[in-house]
Amino acid sequence: MLLCVVRPLPLLLLLALLLVLPSCADAPLADETGQWAERVLENPPPRRDVLDACEWALVQAGFPPGDRDDGRSTVTSGWDILLQPFRNKGRRWQGLLHVESQEDGSMLVKARVLQQRNLTQDDTLDSGAAQWEAMADDMPRARILLQHLLVQLHLDES
Repeated sequence: MLLCVVRPLPLLLLLALLLVLPSCADAPLADETGQWAERVLENPPPRRDVLDACEWALVQAGFPPGDRDDGRSTVTSGWDILLQPFRNKGRRWQGLLHVESQEDGSMLVKARVLQQRNLTQDDTLDSGAAQWEAMADDMPRARILLQHLLVQLHLDES
């Protein structure tokens, strides 16, 4: 006869893990208070298609591939890094695209480009040793990113 013995320590660890993991998943969208370029889509395609277009728009705008969060309707690129041999001149950018459904059936698409500069004093060409400081959002690049998205969606504006 096989007896099933449950030890209390692994059970408590599992319970603690189940309580902690949901709080990790609810991290806020990278500083929602930043500067966003926005556009309302009157007759939008399905959300899945818009998120696919967001991924392609980020690549077309020159950003490296990143992450897609279908639950939050957000696509985040990787960091586009430009290192410079001079102090405080190195930069990196990250594109964010966010989609929100509206009550009237339209869809709000928002684009943001985070910008940071390299503060490293000595080895400014080593991205692994770089110390990044946030700068103001890059609004011209965010508007360009939004235009790439609109081109990907092939919307009829008439």
